[in-house]
Amino acid sequence: MDGTPAAMLHAHDGFLADEGCGYVRHVGVRRERRGQGLARLLLRTAFAADAARGRAGTLLHVDANNTTPALGLYRSLGMRPVLVVDVWRRPGR
Repeated sequence: MDGTPAAMLHAHDGFLADEGCGYVRHVGVRRERRGQGLARLLLRTAFAADAARGRAGTLLHVDANNTTPALGLYRSLGMRPVLVVDVWRRPGR
């Protein structure tokens, strides 16, 4: 152990406050520490904190084309997509 964090989660309730939900802004695990359940532990902790505060749930944004196991993790924790957005771009010259 070199003192470098293995994983992190940044959560707050400032996004869509009218929804009454907590919000996970970032969750990440160092590549060499993936597959050890760290993201699952951090997310469950965030969900429990939101429930203890009386929030209606927890929201997060994710790229639906994410190639990491993140989408499967979120689904396994009971999360479901509620809004899918496509971003369009007109290329410049």
